[in-house]
Order: sequence, then C-alpha cells, then structure tokens
Amino acid sequence: MKRFIILSVLFLYTQLNFAQEATPKSRDLTIKLPVSSFFGDIFAESSGFGIGIEKRLKPSLSISQEVSYIFHVKNNSILSEDLDNINGLKLTTEVRKYLNKNEQPESGWFINTEMKNIFTKSHKQAWTTDNISVENEITRYRGLLLANFGFLVYWDKNKKGNVTLELMGGGGLAYVNTSSSNDLRSKTSYSSEKGFYPWFNFDFKIGYILK
Repeated sequence: MKRFIILSVLFLYTQLNFAQEATPKSRDLTIKLPVSSFFGDIFAESSGFGIGIEKRLKPSLSISQEVSYIFHVKNNSILSEDLDNINGLKLTTEVRKYLNKNEQPESGWFINTEMKNIFTKSHKQAWTTDNISVENEITRYRGLLLANFGFLVYWDKNKKGNVTLELMGGGGLAYVNTSSSNDLRSKTSYSSEKGFYPWFNFDFKIGYILK
C-alpha cells in the first residue's frame, strides 16, 4: 500500500510537470522599445526616446500605448529644419490582431491600426515682414492614422526567453497644424504647414515580456 501511494504521487508529479512544459507560457504584458523613437521628428533637428506597453486583451488581440520624448540634436539631414531648439511628445496607441490561429503565446504575422499624436514646440531665428530678426516660436501638431502589416518573433525559437523582435510597415493619413509666433517675411513649410498628407510608416521594436 505504501509503495502504491509513493508510485501514485510520483506519477501525478510527472504528469503535472509534463503538462506545465507542454503548455506555453502566456504573453500578457510586454514592455517595448520602438527604434523609430530615436529619430524624433524627422522634419526637425531632433532625436527621441520612447517606451511602450503591450497588453493582451484576449487571444490574438492586444492593445499598446507608447510615449516618446523628442529633444533637439544637431544633424545635417536634408529633410530636417535647422532649428535652435525643439521639445515635444509623441503618443502612439495601437490595436493589434495576430493572424496565426491557435498559437500561444501570440507571435508571427499581425495587422494593426495605430493612432499617433505628435506635439512639438521649437525655436528658430527668422526675419519678420519689417525686416527685423526675431526668435520665432513654432508650435506643431501632427496626427497620424496608420494601418500596418508586421511580423513578431522570439529571440529564441523555443519561446522560453523573454525577448521579442518585431518589424512592421504600412501607411495612412497625416494631419498637420502649425502656428508661428511672428508674421514672417518668408515662411518655410515647417513653420506654416497645415492640411492632410499621405504618410508611410516603418518601425522595428524590441520587446521584453514582463508576464
């Protein structure tokens, strides 16, 4: 009888271990580092740093929120405006759908919708209509509505680690509203731009699973 109880306990322990190993861990909360945040505002001399959180709502569906801080750096990009200073915030909200059915934790191909809100305030030396040199303050808002297609993988093929990598690309529509503190003699598009424009999107993200 005693031997039977010991064997039964050992059998139960083996089955429980097997069940735990056979059942992949969930990926309910992942912290992410978006590489695109390092570019700041691509139309201004700037860089940035961002961080985000992805939360699973239900199998194959998640929501994410990212916050990025934009700050001034000196560069020579042909796209960027020569500014004296810039500061701003970029807020990105994402709803994502993973396409590989019955895969747990979720990975592989996905589609998403992103809403980005970018607020910046910058300063630039300029000339008024009265031919006076002034420090012009430029306030810009850019809103982006994007649809993307991407792919997420784990750093290790067995999905036992905590690091994920993802690549995505897509496009959508941008709305820009800009105002300047002075009536300039010759306004650049950066200090006066307003309206709707097409937008292309590309991003690479590194994730770390918290739980």
